[in-house]
Amino acid sequence: MTAAIRSPDSPRSRSTRKPAAGAAKSKVTSIARARRAKTGPVLPNYSPADEQAQARSSASVIKVLPERQQQPVWLRSLLQAQRASSVVAVMLLGGALSLYGLTVYGEQRWSQEYQKLETLRLREQQLSASSEVLKHQLAKEAQNPETGLAPQNPGDTIFLQPAPETRSPVAAPNSEPALKKGAGVETPLGY
Repeated sequence: MTAAIRSPDSPRSRSTRKPAAGAAKSKVTSIARARRAKTGPVLPNYSPADEQAQARSSASVIKVLPERQQQPVWLRSLLQAQRASSVVAVMLLGGALSLYGLTVYGEQRWSQEYQKLETLRLREQQLSASSEVLKHQLAKEAQNPETGLAPQNPGDTIFLQPAPETRSPVAAPNSEPALKKGAGVETPLGY
């Protein structure tokens, strides 16, 4: 919509004649007419009672909505398929995100445990190295004659004969009465 503005110091006075029928089709509208169209006509004796009367008259008008038409079967089935696929998509997205989270968490835990394993291997190597250093130091000290240790000679080895095994058919005298007394009570074999 296009509006024309008339300057206030225009020498032409307002004409009171009505515009011709061809002017109604014109794209140019005066600002006063555009304002009146937006706000409505200006009433000289405006009062709140008139406003209430207008509200009552407009409130008494009831708009009747058209009845809801039944949707075709194919459209209802498509809508149900859309809802079902939306639910499935949300569930798949949730599953994928949880699987991704578990994968990342598992890899993070694995890298932490691998770091611990590498630290333990390093400590094991350091411990075995320090153990070998101690053995070497003890061997050097053992070679020192001031310690009083002598080197091993195969001729100084002592061999002991094993004691003969004795098998006696007679049981120990104290074990038989204990079995007779505790016949009703089972005792564990380790006792």
